[in-house]
Amino acid sequence: MEEKNITRPRDVFLAGAIVSLCRPNIEADIIDGDWHTWFNNQNITQFLEHGNHPISVSEEAEIVRSEMSNSASLLLTIVRNSDGELIGVISIKDINHILRRGEIALVTNEKNLPGAALEAMALMTSHAFDRLNLQKLYAGQHEGLWKWVNTLAVIGYKVEGLRRNHGFRNGKPYDVVLTGVTAEDFYKIRSERNGDVLCGNAVAVARKRRRTNIVAELRKILGDCNK
Repeated sequence: MEEKNITRPRDVFLAGAIVSLCRPNIEADIIDGDWHTWFNNQNITQFLEHGNHPISVSEEAEIVRSEMSNSASLLLTIVRNSDGELIGVISIKDINHILRRGEIALVTNEKNLPGAALEAMALMTSHAFDRLNLQKLYAGQHEGLWKWVNTLAVIGYKVEGLRRNHGFRNGKPYDVVLTGVTAEDFYKIRSERNGDVLCGNAVAVARKRRRTNIVAELRKILGDCNK
């Protein structure tokens, strides 16, 4: 099978040092790409709500078209700067300009690129506060992603709660960690770091994250509160 050319011109919207966030190209990214296969991959969807039913190229293309036309959503691709390869997607959904909030989410493929996910989150968070004029972003992470929760904390995302038994997979329930960041907290960190929340090095900043499992601590706190 002829190898697809992944190095193609990109419509860059938000540029970073490791990755850039771009407007999705349905033809290149989905029709001729492998975007839809991520959601058929059991490893990638291990801690996601996807992966229950197979998805086709045409179905993925329709989903993306719908999101791109939805004024309450912003969907961007995560592209590796070194060669233009698509390595993930990031979105803000349920954008509410009256309450000034939205839900942020990110999915990457299996090609680990240190610092890429954190940089993508920092780029999208900055855009949400600087240009979309939101004042709060929120998210929920499977308990198995506690290391990612700790990583997000270095750019201002705080743990806000725990939804107990919020999902069920592989024969057992799982909890979901609730996280969020306010514009005030994000701008404070960015100011303290001279205008760059990642200090020019996402990998180095990520190394400063806490190492303990926050889920165990939350369960203890909730247990004490609910006695």
